[in-house]
This record gives sequence, C-alpha cells and structure tokens, in this order.
Amino acid sequence: MRHPRRRSDQTDEELVRRLSSGESPGEALSTLYDRYGRTVYGSGIKLLGSGQSAEELVQEVFLKVWRSAGTFDPSRSSFSTWLYRITRSVAADMYRRQSRSPATAAGEDIAEVRDASSGPQEIVDDSWLTWRVLVALEELDEPHREVLRLAYFEGLTQREISERTGLPLGTVKSRTLRALRKLRAGLGLAGISREVL
Repeated sequence: MRHPRRRSDQTDEELVRRLSSGESPGEALSTLYDRYGRTVYGSGIKLLGSGQSAEELVQEVFLKVWRSAGTFDPSRSSFSTWLYRITRSVAADMYRRQSRSPATAAGEDIAEVRDASSGPQEIVDDSWLTWRVLVALEELDEPHREVLRLAYFEGLTQREISERTGLPLGTVKSRTLRALRKLRAGLGLAGISREVL
C-alpha cells in the first residue's frame, strides 16, 4: 500500500498547488508558514522596524498567499521569489498605511510610494539580499543561526552576543565564522562583507 507523502517532504510548489485546489489547504498553508514564517517576520523587522508590524506582516502575507495561490506559476519563478514579491508589496502597503493619512493613502499605488523621498521603496528594493540571507539562515542549525540573527537583526557586537547568550567570547567568534562560511555557501557568494552582516 502506498503511503501519502508527509507534508514536510512536499515541495513548496506541491503545497501551493494544494492551496489553490482546495486539497487540505489549511495543512498546506501551515507547512509553508513553518518553512517561511520566520523569514517573513525577519523581513518585517528590517523593513517596518517593529515586532508588532512584523507580526502583522506575517499574517497579511500568508493570507495573501492563500488567496493568491492560483496565480503562482512555477515556470516563472520559485515559490521563495514569489513569496518575496508578496512580502515586499504587503510591506510597502503597510508602510503607506502607517505613515500617511487614510485619505492620502487611499488613491496611491506602489509606484507613487516608490517615488516618495520619505517612502520605504528604496529600502524595500534593497531587501532582496536580506531575503536571501533569511532563507539561507533557515538552512543553518539553531546555534549558528542565533549568532547571525543577533548580529544582523539586532546589530550586536560579538562581545554583546556573548553577554546576551552567556557563551564565551571565543565560542561566539568561532561560531560566527563557521556560520558565515555556511551562509556564504548557501548564498553562492564568495564573501559577505561585515557591512552586510
């Protein structure tokens, strides 16, 4: 008797197909959330500046993934790239709602936000590297992921990471170096500068 594949074994594309076809959509969405929820949240922190906004972003993004699953075309992009575009769009919409009056924001579109000197679009457009870093971080084990998250998202020095985690400074330094090497391999980059991480 052939057993159905576990959710964790299914590709992103298979899960999106299940969403669009209505075949156990809740389970499919839950698995995608488990895979990418932290990535979307991390992008929200970088783009919107607060944990509360980042949590709201996660909710809105995955609701949009559910509603828009039928528009996903795996021949045009990977799920990760498609999800990034949704995240970027939703983050820009949220920024506009937060920073402009409802009357002003109602008639604007993304292009107008992009042209606004005080808008987030320049930051949002630069967020592709952040997104790639977040996706690559999910491939690391938790100890290596933690030191990079503290450095990248909270801006802590290695000494501050040592104080925060209780790890010896030497352990933080060696763990950071190993994590960066793994991250570079995951990103396919020859190197990542200290300014990026």
